[in-house]
Amino acid sequence: MKKSLIALAVMAAAGAASAQSSVTLFGIVDANISYQRTSGGEKNTFLANSGYNSSRLGFRGTEDLGGGLSASFWLEGALANDVGFGGSQATGFDFRRRSTVSLAGGWGEVRLGRDYVPTFWNMTVFDPFGTNGVGSNIGHKVKLDGGTAATAGGIVDPAYVRSNNMVQYFLPANLGGFYGQISYAFDETPNTAAGQQNAGRYIGGRLGFASGPFNVAAAYGQTDGQETFASPDVKNWNIGGQWDFGMAKLLGVYDRASYESVGVDNDLDTWLIGGLIPVGAGEIRLSYGRSKLDTAGGDPRTSQWALGYVHNLSKRTALYATYAHVSNKDGANISVGSSLQNRVAGLTNASSSGFDLGIRHSF
Repeated sequence: MKKSLIALAVMAAAGAASAQSSVTLFGIVDANISYQRTSGGEKNTFLANSGYNSSRLGFRGTEDLGGGLSASFWLEGALANDVGFGGSQATGFDFRRRSTVSLAGGWGEVRLGRDYVPTFWNMTVFDPFGTNGVGSNIGHKVKLDGGTAATAGGIVDPAYVRSNNMVQYFLPANLGGFYGQISYAFDETPNTAAGQQNAGRYIGGRLGFASGPFNVAAAYGQTDGQETFASPDVKNWNIGGQWDFGMAKLLGVYDRASYESVGVDNDLDTWLIGGLIPVGAGEIRLSYGRSKLDTAGGDPRTSQWALGYVHNLSKRTALYATYAHVSNKDGANISVGSSLQNRVAGLTNASSSGFDLGIRHSF
């Protein structure tokens, strides 16, 4: 009897071990002093957040289901650590950065919830400055500028960065360097609403190949809008790549977004080339990019160059400095801080410049 009880205890322990689970608290706190000025216009000095990496707080967990199968969740929200609240002051802390649940195995991963769309990955992965701070991709700034007639023609792209209600499939990691995903977001709009059938529906995908120093990926996505210019149909595709030469990394990305609605057809073209150069415990970052919007009223153009340095005090803590300069012509009025909160206003055909000095700590 005693031996039987011992055997049962051993079997129970083995069963518990095969279903191990873990939950992790993680985050980033990033703060920087930022200065921005527009030639002939506004200037501002302020304390900001997310100049190098986006400040965030999150929880993620994984459960081993046995047989190579696992379940996981990921809940992540933004932090505005410069003013002491999470998310936005109006809504408070939420999990709008990412809120997903997944099932994964040797066949890949199925992920449900709010997450990045495929095309955004190329915009941030193949830019030395990602999509943070004054040095971020000029196309990122145009798309998030808010859409005035002289810049983005009033365009609104609700799924440029993330989409709600997504079902995604990710390829497994054992495909000889190939990686990718397919994404579908439900519109959740009643079909009886006139002019709003499928409004908000997103379909996209990404396919890449990484081997040794080489990494390249192409992506496509489209969002169905309402039959008004305030929410057009959006079709976006891009391609980006990176080559690590050891002494430096060369990065580049090209992006085209088309905005279509009643009587309107605008195309936004953006390209960028940049580099990452390791220097001791730090890294030099540099980039040059251009953005052009084709509209019926003209072709506003914006260019930007950026230079920065990151000094790693440890694996989790870094100091950084970034300087960027933006030039506009043909009716454009994008400012150096267009994608940032306390941005200075841009002026038509005027230049602007700015810098970030900050510290990033991750945990």
